[in-house]
Order: sequence, then C-alpha cells, then structure tokens
Amino acid sequence: MTRKRSLDSTVTTLLVWVAAASWVGCGGGEAASDEPAGAASADAPPQFETTEVAEGVYQFRWIGHNALFVVTSEEVFAFDPISVEAAATYAEEIRRVAPGAELAAIVYSHRDADHATGAEVLREAFGADVPIYAHENADAPLREAANPDLPPPTSTFAETMTLAGGEIELHYLGRSHSDDMAVAFLPAHGLAFAVDFVSRDRFGYMDLASFHFPDMFGAIEGLLEIPFETIVFGHGPSGDRAAIERQLTYYRDLDAGVRGAVEAGLSEDETAATVLLEDYSHWDRYDDWRELNVRGMHRKLSAAGAGEDEEEGEGGEEGEGEHGREGREGGEGSGEHDREGEGREGSGEHDGNGGEHGGEGGHDEGDEGEESGEYLGRAETWDATRRGARLILSYDPGREAFAGTVENTTGETLCAVRVEVHLSSGTELGPTQRADLAPGAAAEVELAVGGEAFERWTAHPEMSPCAT
Repeated sequence: MTRKRSLDSTVTTLLVWVAAASWVGCGGGEAASDEPAGAASADAPPQFETTEVAEGVYQFRWIGHNALFVVTSEEVFAFDPISVEAAATYAEEIRRVAPGAELAAIVYSHRDADHATGAEVLREAFGADVPIYAHENADAPLREAANPDLPPPTSTFAETMTLAGGEIELHYLGRSHSDDMAVAFLPAHGLAFAVDFVSRDRFGYMDLASFHFPDMFGAIEGLLEIPFETIVFGHGPSGDRAAIERQLTYYRDLDAGVRGAVEAGLSEDETAATVLLEDYSHWDRYDDWRELNVRGMHRKLSAAGAGEDEEEGEGGEEGEGEHGREGREGGEGSGEHDREGEGREGSGEHDGNGGEHGGEGGHDEGDEGEESGEYLGRAETWDATRRGARLILSYDPGREAFAGTVENTTGETLCAVRVEVHLSSGTELGPTQRADLAPGAAAEVELAVGGEAFERWTAHPEMSPCAT
C-alpha cells in the first residue's frame, strides 16, 4: 500500500492539557509528576505529542519520555511502548498517521520498565502475533520477571540486526546505562534513536548508579562511529553529532576531575564540594545532579581502586585502554557500522540487570537499586526485602499518597536509604530524603501522588555505600 499521511498537522496534542507539570529528571531524561489530564493550564506542556522528525519517521512523546515509530510503504515499526497508558495513545497515533498500516514489530531500546512497558497494549491494538525485538541480554531477566505488561522479546540479536529490508539497523554498542541497550539507525534519513545513556546537554541520571563505567566511554564512542546527523533521545529534545561529542566530553571531564580528587585522597564529601564542573553550569539538571554525578563517580572509581595501584590502569581493570574499551570481534552478520572489539558481558563491579531509573530485573550488590519489574494493583501492599531493606508500602486513596516504612533488617548500618515509586503512567515519585538506618531501625515513608492517574505501581528502596 502507499503510505498515507494525515492532512492535519504532523504535531498532534491532547485537547486537554496536563496541569502543574512538575518535571523530574529520570535517567537520560525526565518523567513527569502532573495533575490528571483534564485540569486546564495554559502553561503546562501537553501530555503527548507526535512530531514528524524525518519523512515517515515520527517521535511520540508521552509526558517526559520519547518513543519513535517508522512508517514504511506498508508497515510500521514502533520503538518503546513507554507504559500501559502511553501505549494506548501510542496505538491511536500510529493509526492516525498511518491508517490501515500493519504493525510489523515492536522494538525495545532496553528492558527498563519506564520505556518498555506496554507492548501488550500495542499487540491488542494491532495483533497478538506482533513480534518484539530486543538485545539478547534483555531476554532472561524479562522472562524471570514475568510481568504481563512487559513481555520478553520474541527475537533477539547480539551485535546488529536489520529490519524493514535494511531501512532500520539495530546496534549493540556494549554496556552503557544498561547491558542490553539497542541503538536504532535509519541510514536513508541519517537519523539515530538512543535512550538514557546519552541526551542533549544534561547531566547523567542522579548518582549514575546503573551506569557502567568505563564501558560508557566505549559505547558513546561507538555511537559516534554510526554516520547519523540527527538523533532522537529517550528524553528531552533531539540533537546532532555535536550533542554526542559534548556528552562524551562531559563524562571525560567528570572522570578526570573526580579521578584527580580520589588520587589526592579527597573524601566523597570533599570531592563533591570541589569538583564543580562549572563549564557545564548551563546544562539541564546542573543544580540537581551535578553533586550526585560527582558522588557516583567517586564511588565507582574508589571501588575500582583508582589512586591505589596505577599499574592496573584506568578504571582498575587490567588490559583496558584509555576508556576501558576492549576489542570485540565482529560476529557473523555484523553491520557496516559495527565497532571492533567484544564487550565484556557480565563483568565489572556494577554489572546488573536493572535500568537507570526503574529498569526491570535485579542487580548486583554494587548497584544502588532499581525497580524490580513487578507491578501491583492500587489496593495491594508492597512487602519485600531487598539488600536488607524491608519496604512495606501501600496506597492511601484518602491521602492520595503512598505510605509505609522502610526497615533495616541487617546487623549493619544501611546508608543513604531512600524509596522511589513508579506508576504505570510512567511517572516516578521520589526519591524520599536519604536516611542512614542503624540495625533494626525503621523510617516512615510517604510519597504524594498529586492526583496522578494510575492503575498499577511498583516500588524499590535504594541505598549507597557508607562513607569510609
């Protein structure tokens, strides 16, 4: 069939606006904490919009998350359903833009719940047999989690995959924000889609708990080897090659500044007070996340032995180059834009299956904590222990808040304990104020929902290594 295009604007918005947009960053970008749709505010952004970023290529934004769908001559390929609620509108937008077209595939950029949830909603709209593609590292954790709203992929790839007769390329660039990140590239348009590990002129998410350094450097360098000109991010505005170069420079500067402090014997607090990164003071989230980025990098470098044994090399991993990129052999089916060198799957202190800000699956003890992938109904109570922190939490509709306690069940102090709640709408609540919990101690938890509409939710405690 011939691809049909709507006669109305390529940007569509809700007729009602979301009020009181309290934008909170999340990962490489943002999640929103808004009043429910229907409350009018001329100053608030629309809850969703669909924008044509290249011929037949559309960015679908839901609150603070971006997805991408590609309309070919007969089919549509949709990246990242985002959430159950978002996916319902996503399906309507696909039908509006490409009436009558079949959904050929759903593609996960990675398995984090705030990007990949909702595939079953798209399948209900277009057909239960629509395939789901993802990197191979996403498969086992999603099967183990068994979340019906976040089904595992039906087909996976290791290094590269092509879809739509070569119109879409999927590339795995090694560990970055997660160990299963797929980057999409559309050669005919010179356009890429990358989520969470890069963004345009903004700091990394909070204290970089799920970021894999030094592997991140290699992933960003690998992205620059793909000949894109325009790039759509999972959060925030689109960018170009210069935006990725700036992102790489920022992480190099962060690494260098914190590494120098660690080698000089400065504590985490001292480093946070002195590594100010003022060249990036105009970037988004500077006031919120600059200190957290510094603290997170300090913990990673300290744990890797920076400043203790120079013979181990940068990042404390023997045999790595300047930024920890090992050669990886191009496997069968490798594409034109593959990087050389094999990623170190499953290695490193911070190796884990969770996502940057609410990914599915567990993580190793070195990570601070991410969403488990299990979602509860509004009336259910969360009662689970993770890394010694028992979280008991439930939703109180009268107070429009989640309330409960988090308790230290271990014999040692748990440091910087805080709690986050993730709603099925894609909104994140929290984190709560950090608190050190002595053995047996508990802290009250309360997170206001603010009228946000949701059907299901999940929660998790986070904690950080105690300062030595």
